[in-house]
Amino acid sequence: MRYILFSLSALVFYAIFYFASTNGLDALARKFVESGKLPSIDAPLRTVYTGIEAVDSVLALLTVFFYPTLDGNNPALLLHGIGFSGTFGATWTLIVLESWRKGNAGTVAAYPTIFGLIAQVFTFAFGIPLTCGLQLGSSITARRPHADNIRVPRAVLAALPLIFVVGYMVPTAAMALPAPSLISVDLKQIAIAIWHPWPAYVSILTTVVYFTLSPFFSNSHRASMSSLRWVYAFAFANASLSHIVSWVVSLATVIVPALFEDRFLNSLHPAKVFSIPLPWSGLTVNNVGDGVHVFLRWDYLIGSAGVLIWAISLYTIAHKQLLSTVSWPSFLVKIALLTVFTGPAGAAVELIWERDELVFSETGGSKQVSKAKKSI
Repeated sequence: MRYILFSLSALVFYAIFYFASTNGLDALARKFVESGKLPSIDAPLRTVYTGIEAVDSVLALLTVFFYPTLDGNNPALLLHGIGFSGTFGATWTLIVLESWRKGNAGTVAAYPTIFGLIAQVFTFAFGIPLTCGLQLGSSITARRPHADNIRVPRAVLAALPLIFVVGYMVPTAAMALPAPSLISVDLKQIAIAIWHPWPAYVSILTTVVYFTLSPFFSNSHRASMSSLRWVYAFAFANASLSHIVSWVVSLATVIVPALFEDRFLNSLHPAKVFSIPLPWSGLTVNNVGDGVHVFLRWDYLIGSAGVLIWAISLYTIAHKQLLSTVSWPSFLVKIALLTVFTGPAGAAVELIWERDELVFSETGGSKQVSKAKKSI
Protein backbone atom coordinates (compact mmCIF):
# COMPACT_ATOMS: atom_id res chain seq x y z
CA MET A 1 0.00 0.00 0.00
CA ARG A 2 2.82 2.43 0.73
CA TYR A 3 3.96 2.25 -2.89
CA ILE A 4 0.46 3.20 -4.00
CA LEU A 5 0.63 6.16 -1.63
CA PHE A 6 4.02 7.24 -2.96
CA SER A 7 2.59 6.94 -6.48
CA LEU A 8 -0.25 9.27 -5.51
CA SER A 9 2.29 11.83 -4.30
CA ALA A 10 4.13 11.52 -7.61
CA LEU A 11 0.86 11.96 -9.54
CA VAL A 12 0.70 15.50 -8.18
CA PHE A 13 3.42 16.64 -10.56
CA TYR A 14 1.26 15.73 -13.55
CA ALA A 15 -2.35 16.14 -12.42
CA ILE A 16 -1.75 19.37 -10.47
CA PHE A 17 1.47 21.17 -11.34
CA TYR A 18 1.72 20.23 -15.03
CA PHE A 19 -2.02 20.84 -15.47
CA ALA A 20 -1.70 24.26 -13.79
CA SER A 21 0.99 25.09 -16.33
CA THR A 22 -0.92 23.93 -19.42
CA ASN A 23 -4.31 25.38 -18.45
CA GLY A 24 -2.86 28.84 -17.82
CA LEU A 25 -3.19 29.10 -14.03
CA ASP A 26 0.55 29.31 -13.41
CA ALA A 27 1.05 32.12 -15.91
CA LEU A 28 -1.97 34.05 -14.62
CA ALA A 29 -0.84 33.82 -11.01
CA ARG A 30 2.68 34.95 -11.79
CA LYS A 31 1.33 37.80 -13.88
CA PHE A 32 -0.54 39.17 -10.88
CA VAL A 33 2.48 38.75 -8.62
CA GLU A 34 4.61 40.71 -11.08
CA SER A 35 1.97 43.42 -11.44
CA GLY A 36 1.53 43.73 -7.68
CA LYS A 37 -2.26 43.38 -7.95
CA LEU A 38 -4.76 40.96 -6.45
CA PRO A 39 -6.50 38.80 -9.08
CA SER A 40 -10.15 39.33 -8.17
CA ILE A 41 -10.27 42.84 -6.74
CA ASP A 42 -8.74 46.17 -7.66
CA ALA A 43 -6.34 46.34 -4.74
CA PRO A 44 -2.58 46.07 -4.26
CA LEU A 45 -0.97 42.74 -3.50
CA ARG A 46 1.03 42.73 -0.27
CA THR A 47 4.56 41.57 -1.04
CA VAL A 48 6.28 42.06 2.33
CA TYR A 49 5.39 39.89 5.32
CA THR A 50 8.58 38.82 7.06
CA GLY A 51 11.31 40.85 5.40
CA ILE A 52 12.87 37.64 4.10
CA GLU A 53 12.63 37.85 0.32
CA ALA A 54 12.39 34.09 -0.35
CA VAL A 55 9.62 33.63 2.23
CA ASP A 56 7.75 36.75 1.15
CA SER A 57 7.82 35.66 -2.50
CA VAL A 58 6.19 32.34 -1.61
CA LEU A 59 3.57 34.06 0.59
CA ALA A 60 2.74 36.57 -2.14
CA LEU A 61 2.19 33.76 -4.65
CA LEU A 62 0.06 31.84 -2.14
CA THR A 63 -1.99 34.98 -1.47
CA VAL A 64 -2.72 35.36 -5.20
CA PHE A 65 -3.76 31.71 -5.16
CA PHE A 66 -5.99 31.81 -2.07
CA TYR A 67 -7.60 35.25 -2.31
CA PRO A 68 -10.10 34.24 -5.04
CA THR A 69 -11.05 31.23 -2.90
CA LEU A 70 -12.09 33.47 -0.04
CA ASP A 71 -13.48 36.68 -1.54
CA GLY A 72 -16.91 35.27 -2.43
CA ASN A 73 -16.71 36.13 -6.14
CA ASN A 74 -16.49 32.44 -7.10
CA PRO A 75 -19.27 30.62 -5.19
CA ALA A 76 -18.35 27.18 -6.59
CA LEU A 77 -14.77 27.57 -5.40
CA LEU A 78 -15.86 28.83 -1.98
CA LEU A 79 -18.28 25.91 -1.50
CA HIS A 80 -15.62 23.42 -2.53
CA GLY A 81 -13.24 25.09 -0.09
CA ILE A 82 -15.67 24.52 2.77
CA GLY A 83 -15.68 20.78 2.13
CA PHE A 84 -11.91 20.75 1.68
CA SER A 85 -11.29 22.55 4.98
CA GLY A 86 -13.09 19.85 6.96
CA THR A 87 -11.24 17.12 5.08
CA PHE A 88 -7.84 18.67 5.81
CA GLY A 89 -8.67 19.27 9.49
CA ALA A 90 -9.90 15.73 10.07
CA THR A 91 -6.98 14.21 8.17
CA TRP A 92 -4.47 16.21 10.17
CA THR A 93 -6.14 15.15 13.42
CA LEU A 94 -5.33 11.55 12.44
CA ILE A 95 -1.74 12.48 11.55
CA VAL A 96 -1.21 14.27 14.87
CA LEU A 97 -2.69 11.34 16.79
CA GLU A 98 -0.32 9.02 14.98
CA SER A 99 2.66 11.19 15.87
CA TRP A 100 1.94 10.84 19.60
CA ARG A 101 1.49 7.07 19.68
CA LYS A 102 4.05 5.40 21.93
CA GLY A 103 5.25 3.04 19.20
CA ASN A 104 6.08 5.93 16.86
CA ALA A 105 8.50 7.72 19.19
CA GLY A 106 11.70 8.46 17.30
CA THR A 107 10.30 7.49 13.90
CA VAL A 108 9.49 9.73 10.96
CA ALA A 109 5.81 9.61 12.00
CA ALA A 110 6.64 11.50 15.21
CA TYR A 111 7.41 14.78 13.41
CA PRO A 112 4.19 15.99 11.78
CA THR A 113 5.21 19.65 11.51
CA ILE A 114 7.62 18.90 8.67
CA PHE A 115 4.97 17.11 6.64
CA GLY A 116 2.30 19.66 7.51
CA LEU A 117 4.39 22.49 6.10
CA ILE A 118 5.17 20.36 3.03
CA ALA A 119 1.43 19.87 2.56
CA GLN A 120 0.81 23.60 2.88
CA VAL A 121 3.46 24.64 0.38
CA PHE A 122 3.57 21.65 -2.00
CA THR A 123 -0.13 20.68 -1.71
CA PHE A 124 -2.26 18.48 0.48
CA ALA A 125 -2.17 15.89 -2.34
CA PHE A 126 1.61 15.62 -2.15
CA GLY A 127 2.11 15.83 1.62
CA ILE A 128 -0.63 13.49 2.89
CA PRO A 129 0.08 10.36 0.79
CA LEU A 130 3.80 10.86 1.42
CA THR A 131 3.25 11.09 5.19
CA CYS A 132 0.94 8.07 5.24
CA GLY A 133 3.26 5.99 3.06
CA LEU A 134 6.26 6.70 5.29
CA GLN A 135 4.21 5.81 8.37
CA LEU A 136 3.23 2.45 6.87
CA GLY A 137 6.86 1.69 6.12
CA SER A 138 8.43 2.81 9.40
CA SER A 139 5.90 2.35 12.18
CA ILE A 140 5.33 -0.67 14.39
CA THR A 141 1.83 0.69 15.06
CA ALA A 142 1.04 -0.04 11.41
CA ARG A 143 2.74 -3.44 11.14
CA ARG A 144 1.99 -4.90 14.59
CA PRO A 145 -0.58 -2.77 16.43
CA HIS A 146 -0.87 -3.48 20.14
CA ALA A 147 -2.62 -1.75 23.02
CA ASP A 148 0.73 -0.63 24.38
CA ASN A 149 2.26 0.82 21.21
CA ILE A 150 -0.82 2.72 19.95
CA ARG A 151 -1.37 4.61 23.20
CA VAL A 152 -1.49 8.40 23.17
CA PRO A 153 -0.84 10.48 26.33
CA ARG A 154 -4.07 11.47 28.06
CA ALA A 155 -3.18 15.18 28.26
CA VAL A 156 -2.79 15.29 24.49
CA LEU A 157 -6.09 13.50 23.92
CA ALA A 158 -7.97 15.76 26.31
CA ALA A 159 -6.67 18.96 24.71
CA LEU A 160 -6.51 18.01 21.03
CA PRO A 161 -10.02 19.16 19.96
CA LEU A 162 -9.49 22.57 21.59
CA ILE A 163 -6.00 22.79 20.07
CA PHE A 164 -7.46 22.25 16.62
CA VAL A 165 -10.08 24.93 17.24
CA VAL A 166 -7.40 27.43 18.27
CA GLY A 167 -4.62 26.36 15.92
CA TYR A 168 -6.65 25.59 12.78
CA MET A 169 -10.25 26.74 12.88
CA VAL A 170 -9.66 30.23 14.27
CA PRO A 171 -6.98 31.11 11.66
CA THR A 172 -9.22 29.62 8.94
CA ALA A 173 -12.20 31.69 10.06
CA ALA A 174 -10.03 34.82 10.30
CA MET A 175 -8.83 34.63 6.71
CA ALA A 176 -12.39 33.92 5.52
CA LEU A 177 -13.76 37.19 6.96
CA PRO A 178 -15.18 39.37 4.17
CA ALA A 179 -13.12 42.32 3.02
CA PRO A 180 -13.46 45.25 3.03
CA SER A 181 -16.78 45.04 4.92
CA LEU A 182 -15.37 43.48 8.12
CA ILE A 183 -11.61 43.65 7.66
CA SER A 184 -9.41 45.56 5.25
CA VAL A 185 -8.10 43.90 2.11
CA ASP A 186 -4.56 44.24 3.45
CA LEU A 187 -5.47 42.63 6.76
CA LYS A 188 -7.15 39.77 4.90
CA GLN A 189 -3.89 39.14 3.05
CA ILE A 190 -2.02 39.11 6.35
CA ALA A 191 -4.57 36.63 7.73
CA ILE A 192 -3.99 34.36 4.72
CA ALA A 193 -0.24 34.45 5.34
CA ILE A 194 -0.67 33.79 9.08
CA TRP A 195 -2.93 30.82 8.31
CA HIS A 196 -0.39 28.88 6.26
CA PRO A 197 1.83 27.54 9.09
CA TRP A 198 -1.18 26.23 11.05
CA PRO A 199 0.18 22.63 11.28
CA ALA A 200 3.11 24.11 13.22
CA TYR A 201 0.71 25.93 15.56
CA VAL A 202 -1.06 22.64 16.29
CA SER A 203 2.21 20.80 16.96
CA ILE A 204 3.59 23.55 19.19
CA LEU A 205 0.40 23.79 21.24
CA THR A 206 0.18 20.00 21.58
CA THR A 207 3.78 19.77 22.79
CA VAL A 208 3.27 22.59 25.30
CA VAL A 209 0.14 20.87 26.63
CA TYR A 210 1.95 17.55 26.98
CA PHE A 211 4.87 18.92 28.98
CA THR A 212 2.86 21.30 31.16
CA LEU A 213 -0.41 19.45 31.81
CA SER A 214 0.51 15.75 31.83
CA PRO A 215 1.04 15.69 35.64
CA PHE A 216 -2.56 16.82 36.13
CA PHE A 217 -4.18 14.05 34.09
CA SER A 218 -4.93 10.52 35.15
CA ASN A 219 -3.67 8.00 32.61
CA SER A 220 -6.17 5.29 33.43
CA HIS A 221 -7.35 3.20 30.52
CA ARG A 222 -10.98 4.20 30.98
CA ALA A 223 -10.21 7.92 31.01
CA SER A 224 -7.84 7.64 28.06
CA MET A 225 -10.38 5.74 25.97
CA SER A 226 -13.06 8.32 26.75
CA SER A 227 -10.76 11.13 25.61
CA LEU A 228 -9.68 9.20 22.51
CA ARG A 229 -13.32 8.70 21.49
CA TRP A 230 -13.98 12.42 21.85
CA VAL A 231 -11.03 13.16 19.54
CA TYR A 232 -12.34 10.74 16.92
CA ALA A 233 -15.87 12.11 17.26
CA PHE A 234 -14.53 15.65 16.79
CA ALA A 235 -12.56 14.66 13.67
CA PHE A 236 -15.50 12.69 12.27
CA ALA A 237 -17.86 15.65 12.77
CA ASN A 238 -15.32 18.00 11.17
CA ALA A 239 -15.04 15.84 8.07
CA SER A 240 -18.64 14.74 7.69
CA LEU A 241 -20.40 18.06 8.39
CA SER A 242 -18.30 20.01 5.90
CA HIS A 243 -18.80 17.25 3.32
CA ILE A 244 -22.56 17.16 3.87
CA VAL A 245 -22.93 20.95 3.80
CA SER A 246 -21.05 21.31 0.52
CA TRP A 247 -23.05 18.55 -1.18
CA VAL A 248 -26.46 19.54 0.24
CA VAL A 249 -26.08 23.16 -0.83
CA SER A 250 -24.95 22.14 -4.30
CA LEU A 251 -27.63 19.47 -4.78
CA ALA A 252 -30.29 21.91 -3.59
CA THR A 253 -29.74 23.98 -6.75
CA VAL A 254 -31.08 20.98 -8.68
CA ILE A 255 -33.74 19.73 -6.24
CA VAL A 256 -35.16 23.06 -4.99
CA PRO A 257 -33.87 25.73 -7.40
CA ALA A 258 -36.46 28.23 -6.14
CA LEU A 259 -34.33 28.74 -3.03
CA PHE A 260 -31.54 30.38 -5.05
CA GLU A 261 -31.09 33.53 -7.05
CA ASP A 262 -30.56 32.88 -10.74
CA ARG A 263 -26.89 33.85 -10.56
CA PHE A 264 -26.21 31.02 -8.09
CA LEU A 265 -28.05 28.24 -9.92
CA ASN A 266 -25.22 27.66 -12.38
CA SER A 267 -22.27 28.53 -10.14
CA LEU A 268 -23.36 26.17 -7.32
CA HIS A 269 -24.59 23.34 -9.57
CA PRO A 270 -22.92 19.98 -8.71
CA ALA A 271 -21.41 19.79 -12.20
CA LYS A 272 -19.75 23.15 -11.56
CA VAL A 273 -18.62 22.57 -7.97
CA PHE A 274 -17.48 18.94 -8.21
CA SER A 275 -16.48 18.46 -11.85
CA ILE A 276 -13.06 16.88 -12.49
CA PRO A 277 -11.36 18.32 -15.58
CA LEU A 278 -8.74 15.97 -16.96
CA PRO A 279 -5.15 17.13 -17.45
CA TRP A 280 -5.19 16.04 -21.11
CA SER A 281 -8.52 17.73 -21.86
CA GLY A 282 -6.96 20.87 -23.31
CA LEU A 283 -8.81 23.03 -20.79
CA THR A 284 -7.72 26.64 -20.42
CA VAL A 285 -8.86 28.98 -17.66
CA ASN A 286 -9.70 32.65 -18.04
CA ASN A 287 -9.11 33.74 -14.46
CA VAL A 288 -7.19 32.68 -11.37
CA GLY A 289 -10.31 31.59 -9.48
CA ASP A 290 -11.33 29.03 -12.09
CA GLY A 291 -7.77 27.75 -12.28
CA VAL A 292 -7.56 27.42 -8.51
CA HIS A 293 -10.82 25.46 -8.52
CA VAL A 294 -9.34 22.93 -10.96
CA PHE A 295 -6.13 22.81 -8.92
CA LEU A 296 -7.99 22.19 -5.65
CA ARG A 297 -10.27 19.53 -7.13
CA TRP A 298 -7.23 17.39 -7.91
CA ASP A 299 -5.59 18.38 -4.63
CA TYR A 300 -8.65 17.15 -2.75
CA LEU A 301 -9.10 13.96 -4.77
CA ILE A 302 -5.51 12.76 -4.53
CA GLY A 303 -4.99 13.75 -0.90
CA SER A 304 -8.27 12.33 0.37
CA ALA A 305 -7.70 9.12 -1.59
CA GLY A 306 -4.33 8.88 0.17
CA VAL A 307 -5.72 9.16 3.68
CA LEU A 308 -8.51 6.67 2.88
CA ILE A 309 -6.07 4.11 1.45
CA TRP A 310 -3.89 4.56 4.55
CA ALA A 311 -6.87 3.98 6.85
CA ILE A 312 -7.94 0.89 4.89
CA SER A 313 -4.43 -0.51 5.25
CA LEU A 314 -4.29 0.08 9.01
CA TYR A 315 -7.77 -1.42 9.46
CA THR A 316 -7.09 -4.56 7.42
CA ILE A 317 -3.68 -5.22 8.97
CA ALA A 318 -5.17 -5.07 12.46
CA HIS A 319 -8.09 -7.33 11.56
CA LYS A 320 -5.89 -9.91 9.86
CA GLN A 321 -3.49 -10.02 12.80
CA LEU A 322 -6.07 -10.04 15.59
CA LEU A 323 -9.08 -11.73 14.01
CA SER A 324 -7.30 -13.54 11.15
CA THR A 325 -9.86 -12.39 8.61
CA VAL A 326 -11.54 -9.45 6.90
CA SER A 327 -15.03 -9.76 5.44
CA TRP A 328 -14.28 -7.98 2.18
CA PRO A 329 -17.81 -7.69 0.73
CA SER A 330 -19.26 -6.00 3.82
CA PHE A 331 -16.06 -4.00 4.33
CA LEU A 332 -16.17 -2.57 0.80
CA VAL A 333 -19.86 -1.69 1.20
CA LYS A 334 -19.03 0.08 4.47
CA ILE A 335 -16.25 2.08 2.80
CA ALA A 336 -18.52 3.07 -0.08
CA LEU A 337 -21.37 4.22 2.18
CA LEU A 338 -19.07 6.11 4.53
CA THR A 339 -17.36 7.84 1.62
CA VAL A 340 -20.66 8.91 0.05
CA PHE A 341 -22.23 10.22 3.24
CA THR A 342 -19.25 11.46 5.24
CA GLY A 343 -16.52 11.94 2.63
CA PRO A 344 -13.20 10.09 2.28
CA ALA A 345 -11.74 11.72 5.39
CA GLY A 346 -14.83 10.84 7.43
CA ALA A 347 -14.51 7.23 6.26
CA ALA A 348 -10.81 7.25 7.20
CA VAL A 349 -11.56 8.55 10.69
CA GLU A 350 -14.18 5.85 11.23
CA LEU A 351 -11.90 3.04 10.05
CA ILE A 352 -8.95 4.08 12.23
CA TRP A 353 -11.31 4.60 15.17
CA GLU A 354 -12.61 1.05 14.72
CA ARG A 355 -9.01 -0.18 14.39
CA ASP A 356 -8.10 1.36 17.74
CA GLU A 357 -11.18 -0.05 19.47
CA LEU A 358 -10.34 -3.51 18.15
CA VAL A 359 -6.68 -3.34 19.19
CA PHE A 360 -7.47 -2.17 22.71
CA SER A 361 -10.20 -4.76 23.20
CA GLU A 362 -8.15 -7.67 21.83
CA THR A 363 -4.70 -6.92 23.26
CA GLY A 364 -5.63 -5.45 26.65
CA GLY A 365 -6.04 -1.87 27.69
CA SER A 366 -5.20 -1.60 31.34
CA LYS A 367 -1.56 -0.53 31.21
CA GLN A 368 -0.68 3.05 31.98
CA VAL A 369 0.34 5.42 29.20
CA SER A 370 4.06 5.96 29.32
CA LYS A 371 5.45 9.44 29.36
CA ALA A 372 8.13 9.12 26.74
CA LYS A 373 9.69 12.37 25.62
CA LYS A 374 8.19 13.88 22.51
CA SER A 375 9.46 16.45 20.06
CA ILE A 376 7.53 18.58 17.66
